Amino acid sequence: MTKSKIHKDEVDWLISVYKTSEDDELRNESLEKLLIFGLDEKQIEERFEDNKSEKDTLKAFNKAWKMQSERNEFEKYTIVEMIKIFLSGPYELFKFFNSGLKELWDLNYKTKFRQRMILLILGTIFWILFVVGTYSYYEHKRIQEIENADISDWERNRMTNE
Repeated sequence: MTKSKIHKDEVDWLISVYKTSEDDELRNESLEKLLIFGLDEKQIEERFEDNKSEKDTLKAFNKAWKMQSERNEFEKYTIVEMIKIFLSGPYELFKFFNSGLKELWDLNYKTKFRQRMILLILGTIFWILFVVGTYSYYEHKRIQEIENADISDWERNRMTNE
């Protein structure tokens, strides 16, 4: 989570996930976040008993989801992530036909969506220019090698054979 203010409904939702989830990985992740928020097992148990009703849990989930959606809107990629997307994004796009843009749009990552779209376009252009430039360079180098080849022996042999 980001370093923003802890919201009561978000904590209640994490407690609900921790106490009711069947998935061990999800339970462990929610427990880790609750411990980061400064709650211990006893406090978690007390708050779970207070929020046992399904209506409170649904309300807490909706508020937590809304807050997460608002936070997602302005979240940005780090420089390392941007470099990774720039260099390997076009490869993943054309290999797996998955740009990752749909998931970003669905989860309200507006800034990340724009960043990823720009990085994918620029990365694709970069790799196309890199491949074309490399091919042109080696083609030019090959032609220069052919032009600089010494064919005087070949010409002499040809002249004497006639």
